[in-house]
Amino acid sequence: MEVKKETICEDTLYIVREYYHLNTEPLFSVLADDCVWLSIGNLLVSGAEAIRAQFKNGFIMPPLEMEEPDFRQIETGSEGQLMVLGEYMLHVSEQAEIIYAGKQRATFCYRQEKDGYRLYHMHVSNEYNELVGDEIFPVQISRQTYQYVQHLLRESGRSNNWRLEIRENGSAGFVDPGLIMYIQAVERECILHLVNEARQVQNPAKELEHKLPLCFYRLHRSYFVNCNYVAKIERYKLTLITGEELPIPKLRYLQIRDDITKIIQNKRL
Repeated sequence: MEVKKETICEDTLYIVREYYHLNTEPLFSVLADDCVWLSIGNLLVSGAEAIRAQFKNGFIMPPLEMEEPDFRQIETGSEGQLMVLGEYMLHVSEQAEIIYAGKQRATFCYRQEKDGYRLYHMHVSNEYNELVGDEIFPVQISRQTYQYVQHLLRESGRSNNWRLEIRENGSAGFVDPGLIMYIQAVERECILHLVNEARQVQNPAKELEHKLPLCFYRLHRSYFVNCNYVAKIERYKLTLITGEELPIPKLRYLQIRDDITKIIQNKRL
């Protein structure tokens, strides 16, 4: 393909979207011979041929869909160079066997050569997720986690103030179930793992089970998970957007994957 100065943001968005659809041809067609690719996991690849070689055995990721793409051109001060910054959410397609969502940022640098603009530098990274200084959120909650959680809660359309009644230290209390990532049953009590703390309550699992919203799913006897916080499902574990992992019974893996996928997809309808 040919990228143009007048449509550089649209052209870059097309290249990136096709890449996540597992089509590398648009990307390969605009690579400069000395292109440098910096990506997630400390990946550093130099040269167009080396970049193409990364895909000789196909993709290691499933097809991904982009949401809320924001691509904008940055002034470089040079007539022969173009720079585009991009920010977007990713989630796996409905056909994938895992569940994943995450936010990414990307930088694309082009220079004018004899046959048109060529991509000579691209850098893709996850959103910065370390908390420093006097930030108000606990260190175990990353910025990406918090922002994504807030996005999910906004999208869920929760318009009421309903709270889950709990018993702590002999007293009655209330908690927003939307802030519970998962519930762990411990004998006749439960531990509520919220986005910013863990609280042990005197409610047995069976009592809470009948009061939980439909977004909660029982993995097995010991765990209920809030599907709004599920990032990935694979054999034989479920990963939350915080990076925490919950075990999945081997014999129920396919059923659990399908059930949770259906819950998540129904919330998007």
